[in-house]
Amino acid sequence: MPQFKIHVAQPNITENDAKAMYDAVRSNFLGPGPIVEQFEKEVADYLGVKETVAVNSGTSSMLLSLDALGIKDGDEVITTPFTFAATSNVIIQRNARPIFVDIEPETFNLDPKKIESAITEKTKAIMPIDYGGQSAEIIEINEIATKHGISVIEDAAPALGATHKNKKIGSVSTMSGFSFGPDKNLNTGEGGLISTNNHELAEKCRILRKNGTDGRYHHVMIGWNAKMPDPNAALGISQLKRIDSIIDKKNHLANYYNTKLDNISEITIPIVRDYNKHTFMLYVILFNDNKSREKVRTELEKNGVETRINFPPVHLQPIYRKLYNFSEGMLPICEDISKRVLGLPIFLTMTEEEQDFITDIIQKNCR
Repeated sequence: MPQFKIHVAQPNITENDAKAMYDAVRSNFLGPGPIVEQFEKEVADYLGVKETVAVNSGTSSMLLSLDALGIKDGDEVITTPFTFAATSNVIIQRNARPIFVDIEPETFNLDPKKIESAITEKTKAIMPIDYGGQSAEIIEINEIATKHGISVIEDAAPALGATHKNKKIGSVSTMSGFSFGPDKNLNTGEGGLISTNNHELAEKCRILRKNGTDGRYHHVMIGWNAKMPDPNAALGISQLKRIDSIIDKKNHLANYYNTKLDNISEITIPIVRDYNKHTFMLYVILFNDNKSREKVRTELEKNGVETRINFPPVHLQPIYRKLYNFSEGMLPICEDISKRVLGLPIFLTMTEEEQDFITDIIQKNCR
């Protein structure tokens, strides 16, 4: 394994964060308790939604949402192939079928213009992701869903604090799922959260996350243990107090990268639509070709800089080829973009010197 001097992401834990967790550990609630309830209320207020349900991961937020909506064997869910595989894995875990639709070449998000042609009588939901922290065309996608009587489960894993046309991500779709893993702008160690304005769906999720019980040893649904513990929620509450400043800092880092990279003809910097607020959980550049990407990626690694290919196409992963006989050429934009993207380090304590070090290597290897 390479030894990196500069990692792609680093969690930022302040003294106040540590104290909040310590105080929670010293209380009588190591499992879910009053701090989780407080965290849910504060996130709901922040998003401007009626209901939130804290869970143990972003993946659980998607699974619970599918179950609450009754997605089952034989159903179809339209989703993106350009994401971490958990987005579509959860569909398969519910014995439904992921229907992949190609992405926009500018934002790398699900292309709403290609959704309607993929809708069939089996389609029960659309599951877009807000790639890297920039909203998909989520209002348009919800309008398409409403027209066809289906739901939208928004994978908002990287997008807490993002906005789309002045609406907070997490407040628009039928259900939205956030991730609070260590690499996220707000992290709870591990954790996730569902937001919705539908009380019935939220109540189902609350039952599902505690093994399907609505009271002690009274099982009314088939659920599992997806609860968030109080110490994790305490970290979330502490970080939520500064989430907007975290996003501002990430945007500052992204803008500095932009000034250093925008004049390199072999690279396209991230395109942010003027009606979107990006969280820059990821900072991803696009090369003109795969050869240039690989040359730069190799040189950065040699110099101790970690990078990521965000993401390899999900439909071309070995298990997906095996299950569905997917092959290259099915989703040409996603497949092409995947060969040319590169995620660069971006984290709160990153210095301009570190960014200069990275961009100097890129500039030298793009000549």
